[in-house]
Amino acid sequence: MTQPEIVPGLVSVMMPAYNAEIYIRQAIDSLLSQTYEQWELIVVNDGSTDGTSAVAMSYLDPRIHVVDQENGGEARARNTALGLMVGEYIAFLDADDQFLPHHLETTTNYLNANPDRDGVYTDGYHCDPEGRLLKSLSSRRRESFEGWLFEQLVRASDVFGPPVCIVLRRQPILEGGLSYDPSIIIGPDWDFNTRYSEFTSFGAIDRKTCLYRVHKTNITLRTNPERRYSSLAICRENAIKLASFAKCSLQTQAYVFYELLVELLVGHVDRQAEVIQWSEFLTLPAGERARILRLMATHALVDDRSRPYIQRWLDQSHRLDPSNWRTGVLRQINHFSPSLFRTITSHKGKPTRESPLGDLFVE
Repeated sequence: MTQPEIVPGLVSVMMPAYNAEIYIRQAIDSLLSQTYEQWELIVVNDGSTDGTSAVAMSYLDPRIHVVDQENGGEARARNTALGLMVGEYIAFLDADDQFLPHHLETTTNYLNANPDRDGVYTDGYHCDPEGRLLKSLSSRRRESFEGWLFEQLVRASDVFGPPVCIVLRRQPILEGGLSYDPSIIIGPDWDFNTRYSEFTSFGAIDRKTCLYRVHKTNITLRTNPERRYSSLAICRENAIKLASFAKCSLQTQAYVFYELLVELLVGHVDRQAEVIQWSEFLTLPAGERARILRLMATHALVDDRSRPYIQRWLDQSHRLDPSNWRTGVLRQINHFSPSLFRTITSHKGKPTRESPLGDLFVE
């Protein structure tokens, strides 16, 4: 079997692009301005209906490669780029973002000096549509993590933020056969990075090397809530099924199941019923399972489809933790008067999740 080509020192930069005519020239120019010149750019025009492809193809630099494909979404565009890359390293430059001039030099120097690290991430800035600097990327992170980051990434997507700040060694991707999940509309990079982190180690550089642009056509902002919840649920389900999930702390495992079952899958009772039968859920302590089942019941959308599940979940919760008086009371109320139960829990339901971009425009 032919081994994939790996060119030492070469940074393969992926750029998925969809209707990015306004910004893509600034993105490519930022790559041309890099102090590190050993790179290739794979632009994947994902079925744009504007001049994105024409702008990208106007560059005559032989390091720039443009591929046109039918619109298939971000994950498929990224997979196309993965399949064409030959570099030792992979960097991520979306068509509306920018590298600062030292980004590739800073990150490759770090990886060359730290052969035990498989990836590295930096700091940077969010910027508005006109390029004005807003908050730093690090302002949206819990803290700066290094080493084995799998559990931190499983916990939440705020470890890195946007992929523009990350550079990875390509070898672990080839060895693990990693690719992006095309069923995920929001967060395919979070899912990919979580799987990459399972067997790798990361470093962090406290230096601002990139710009992440915030505008109304960001997919994060223009995707409706239901599709966002669905994508995040898939990210959660994928993470749970990874072998290293069992190595995570009980707190992290319980938190992931809480978010999946109580927040993201509200209204999808068949999927909820399936997940609570997974071996990963059944290994949680009885008290944790009881708590999550009770919260599933109190947050459920009360309709004809959900009603029998609500009583079932309350009964299961009571059997797992018969000493919890809340469950006992709610179980009896729902059994004798579902309308009263509905009144008591009417403030529940699918939570209003804040935009991942939060208050970035607040100075």
